[in-house]
Amino acid sequence: MKIGQTLIMILTASLIIGLAASCKSTGNYMPLTGNETVLGPVQTTFVVRSALFSMKDAKDAVNTEAYIKLLEAAGKKFPGNIDIRDIIWVTGRAVDNQNTEISTAGKVIRVE
Repeated sequence: MKIGQTLIMILTASLIIGLAASCKSTGNYMPLTGNETVLGPVQTTFVVRSALFSMKDAKDAVNTEAYIKLLEAAGKKFPGNIDIRDIIWVTGRAVDNQNTEISTAGKVIRVE
């Protein structure tokens, strides 16, 4: 392997590692049980204080905020009794030194 190719591989690996380390994700919060009627997807973005991520319970706080914001967005699209399941979120870009943008998505279900 040539030195140029090795350098490119090292830079690519560093970039991938850097991106992975800079993002946080919930994986899956409030998963579907299989009995729900899914009406459709909903997504939104919101801003949280970056200091939140240094707190012990940061993931729970962001999960709760994501749920609230998704429910608000879903209420504008879907009438009736609804709820949100399969919530995922990923930290995005830093808005400034104190705030981080969060992208979140979930599935809207009918509550009977």
